[in-house]
Amino acid sequence: MDRRQAVLPFRAVTSTRLHPTLADSSFAGKARILQIFGSWCSNCNDAAAYTVELHRRYGDRGLAVVGLAFEITGNFERDSEQVRIHAERYGIEYPILIAGLHDKAEASKAFHVLDRVRAYPTFVFMDGEGEVRAIYTGFAGPATGDAHAELREQFESLLEDLLR
Repeated sequence: MDRRQAVLPFRAVTSTRLHPTLADSSFAGKARILQIFGSWCSNCNDAAAYTVELHRRYGDRGLAVVGLAFEITGNFERDSEQVRIHAERYGIEYPILIAGLHDKAEASKAFHVLDRVRAYPTFVFMDGEGEVRAIYTGFAGPATGDAHAELREQFESLLEDLLR
């Protein structure tokens, strides 16, 4: 897939299920991770490397990942280019959608299943039926040592459950 084609406009969710533009037939029956992030966010950059690892490890077992980028400028072309560079840097092969501006209050309006977007990144874990099963806010990167190891254990345990 051409990474430029993976950067598309986002449409908001209106329930605990994804909007049909995100829940199309390519996701049918698949566990999903929605990664709410910004290419400008240092923790999001740490998270990108790990999310790519998860996608590669679990993709063949039915995991789909979608990145939802909340960027700084609001200029679609400029933000798309930043996201393209981000995707290239980390070898991201899953779709990334330009979701809006980085303002947390604005980002929260797009996610009725969340009371609010508290931090970047935020991970929304969904089962094969499209139901939200877990939300994780923030990211303990590799420099956090034991906290990172614990996060990895939690994410991978959750994914194993979702993929059964």
